[in-house]
Amino acid sequence: MSIIYYLDRLIPGNTFRNDDEIMIERIVGAIKNNESLDIRNIAKINFTSPASISRLAKRGGFNNFKELIFFLSTKFSNKQSEHLPDLPFVTCNKSWETIDQLFLDALFQRKIYLFGEGFCQFLVNYAYRKLLLNKIYAVNLDGVEISLVSDNTPHTLLTFSQSGENDHGLIKINECRKFNGNVITFTATPNSSYAREGDLSFIIESGPASLDQENKNLNYFYGNSLNLIEYLISKYSNK
Repeated sequence: MSIIYYLDRLIPGNTFRNDDEIMIERIVGAIKNNESLDIRNIAKINFTSPASISRLAKRGGFNNFKELIFFLSTKFSNKQSEHLPDLPFVTCNKSWETIDQLFLDALFQRKIYLFGEGFCQFLVNYAYRKLLLNKIYAVNLDGVEISLVSDNTPHTLLTFSQSGENDHGLIKINECRKFNGNVITFTATPNSSYAREGDLSFIIESGPASLDQENKNLNYFYGNSLNLIEYLISKYSNK
């Protein structure tokens, strides 16, 4: 039986072709099975090229492939995480015990990296200044390789990406792991690379709109992220 019964209702205003529904169904299947949502893997399971997948996204009215994935993930993701107490706009892939352990260790060791691009840069700047008030001197990795600033000890990386597919962020994650560090990710997209790669991953509600790279439309991700930063730093910096 078809996964998508009313494609025109799901994605109104599209210019899909007759065989596009099959491709959309395969993408939804990958989302439900927690498979990689990298465009190369999506192209592979559809027996086509990444360029064809990009054109599929355009026919759906999306600016790019990431917007299509964000939209479908919010509709069809198997949400195994529960909302956190006192944080109804956030889900997490780990229990509070694990959250406690990772944040207490990070703030106690005072070895924290921060990374985010675009609108996420102000989240990094806010977290940096908030940590600084608690005498925790984090390192902003914007334009900086970890190998150039590392003291060869493990650090905890806090990295932000609404789409969860930021290429530079994924590089920072791999760099952090090379020094046996922990990774805490903040994203709006379930089943994204950020959601999979984080030792601790927060999925933050962004509102009803699909992913908007230019951030022109109503978007709760950044405001909710600020509230989450406030909550976490307040909760763990005074321990």
